[in-house]
Amino acid sequence: MINQNIKKIIKHIFSKKSLQIRLATFLWVISCSWFWTGDAIKSVNLAISILIGSMLIQGIFEWLYEQDE
Repeated sequence: MINQNIKKIIKHIFSKKSLQIRLATFLWVISCSWFWTGDAIKSVNLAISILIGSMLIQGIFEWLYEQDE
């Protein structure tokens, strides 16, 4: 049961829609961060952190809402 739930969460994380959202988010965060800090390295590190966190959060919420249907 747990294994099946994890597979569904991973499916949501790497869906086409999710990856497109992540790419747009990644580019937006790099642009905004670079504008405010002026440091490209910090901007990329921040964008990667947000990207990973948002992928996990979206996967879990998509899975939770799928459970309600």
